Amino acid sequence: MSLLERTGMTQSAPDLAASGTSVRSKGAASGAGALLSETETSWPLQPMLPLTTQQRLQASLYDRPRGGPREQILSPTQRMRKCRSTEILHSSLEEPLTTWKSLEPVRPKWPTLWRRYHLKDGIRVKDQDTILVEARDTMVKTKKGLLRDSSGFVTYSETHRRKVEIDAIFLAQIVNGGIPGGGHAWTPKVLERIFKERTGRIGSWNHYEVPIKHFLALFPKTFQQFGPDMQFVRLRNLLRPVLVDDSEDAMSRLACARERGFIEPQPHIEGTVGLHNEELMETFAAIDDGQATSFADIKLNLRAKTACLPELRDHRMKVAYKSTDVRAVTPNLARKPFSR
Repeated sequence: MSLLERTGMTQSAPDLAASGTSVRSKGAASGAGALLSETETSWPLQPMLPLTTQQRLQASLYDRPRGGPREQILSPTQRMRKCRSTEILHSSLEEPLTTWKSLEPVRPKWPTLWRRYHLKDGIRVKDQDTILVEARDTMVKTKKGLLRDSSGFVTYSETHRRKVEIDAIFLAQIVNGGIPGGGHAWTPKVLERIFKERTGRIGSWNHYEVPIKHFLALFPKTFQQFGPDMQFVRLRNLLRPVLVDDSEDAMSRLACARERGFIEPQPHIEGTVGLHNEELMETFAAIDDGQATSFADIKLNLRAKTACLPELRDHRMKVAYKSTDVRAVTPNLARKPFSR
């Protein structure tokens, strides 16, 4: 006789190896062989506890149609700063970050405005993965010509910018080659398939849920989309099968598109008609047809409102645009073209 049988624990301990159909009911005799019904059990069901905040966040990672998991909004150093009191060491930091040091993004366009030690902020540490630049999305007419200005600031992830740049370089090399199947022009669908076959990756546009047509529109100097509904793509300059556009400008266009709902390939000149003026074109067509149209309608539709594209507003690329008055934020910057 074992120790459990002598102490009588075999009568109270459940048999975890046995299935639920082999458990006998309490009122049945030892040799009767009566089984428990579906409504009768020796282990009452426990009510489901509400999910915690962390469990809901983990469950939201799977709520995506494609691509990778949702990424954190804050950078890794910013997240670690809220839960650690010791020095923070990360690959994006030039020096250890502590509580008595201030963390700020990198401003590559303003190298002379940054100082490691500030009288009020103390020692300043740059986060190399968070980049803050001017949008440079408008053109202002001056007496000496056009001046490229900004309507706000753009913040993006340096890691995402490098991924976008690498994928754009591969796409330019693929478009420069022969078209499979003997077609007369590349299509975004075929280009996406060949990219996956040659690189083994789905591309950063699929990973962050940006349609490939809009991804190619971020590089207007490199790729040219033509045909009805932009169904074909080719290199704008066949003699330069490389990435001509600056990837920083591409991230700026994508950040402005999240706010506005459309991609503007070139900076908009104040007082002129842009490329996204469908309502204005309809107004001109109505004038050509002989329909009465007042000048008030033309003035109202001078900057036509295009339909908001959800794929441009709901993508998961870490880019953000904030509209501000640049002259009010940086009054000491001289607003004139740079001269060499």
